[in-house]
Amino acid sequence: MNLCKRKNTLRLSLFAAFSILTLSLLGCSLVSIVSAENKPQKILDTSTPKPKPVAIYFVPHADDELLSMGADIVNHQRMGYDIQMVLASPGEHSGARFVVNGFREMWEGKKKVKHPVFCHWHNTYHSADELRDPDHYLDTKEFGDARIREFYEVARRLGIPKENTHTYELVNGKFTEEGLRAIYDEFIARYPHAIFRTMSPYDHHPDHAMMGKVLMKYEKEGKIDPTDTAYFLSIYKTRFTKFGKLPVELLKVGPMGKEETKRLQHAAEVYSLWEPLKGWLALGYHSVPQQFDSYFRDKSMIMHY
Repeated sequence: MNLCKRKNTLRLSLFAAFSILTLSLLGCSLVSIVSAENKPQKILDTSTPKPKPVAIYFVPHADDELLSMGADIVNHQRMGYDIQMVLASPGEHSGARFVVNGFREMWEGKKKVKHPVFCHWHNTYHSADELRDPDHYLDTKEFGDARIREFYEVARRLGIPKENTHTYELVNGKFTEEGLRAIYDEFIARYPHAIFRTMSPYDHHPDHAMMGKVLMKYEKEGKIDPTDTAYFLSIYKTRFTKFGKLPVELLKVGPMGKEETKRLQHAAEVYSLWEPLKGWLALGYHSVPQQFDSYFRDKSMIMHY
């Protein structure tokens, strides 16, 4: 009898030990599960947007970005590109300065003589008193600044941030390869994976042609990929001159949709805004009125690769 009691006691002791061990193991498992659940998990952050592709437009003078490149700019905006507009020159040497001043100063012997300059658009001789300038006269620096102001306003109307609009001070009519390389090098270094646009080396204007020739040299030097470049012919070249066959295939490109056409129209109106007391002198239109008239009717452009 005593032997049976001892066996039963031993069985109960073993059962109790086994139960405690089982509960201990189960507790450790639960702790592990809870710890795993509470451990921070690595989650892929999809809230940060991918960087936009970049399109850089090297513009010789204010108004070329619209008359020659406008459709391509708004089309690339529609495709999601980050647009950078780079103006090479203030364009301070232009006949439009004489038109808005109302006269041109010329040396006759040792004497400087004022010759009246007629504005065919307004059918008048503009008076110097119309200008907001303190001395009622725009010198080349003031004229260049006024053109740059129009350029910035065009960019704003196109939806291009001011920080994406850059201006340089090459002398118009006297562009050099060295000056252009300094500009190109800066932006190619800053945006090595961008696409690059400028005027055609086959354009009539020497500054336009120089910009295209230098950029093409970058292709041959292996600094940029030829598939990342495009070149534009001016409206003057394609609509107002007769030119022979060029050694490239020409493409006609227009704005993709009504919204793009509307935005181009709104931007182009800056260059025909004549409010002299507010500093708006319609310098683009005073410079090339026939080209703007043509552009208002047809906002397509001619380009090649």
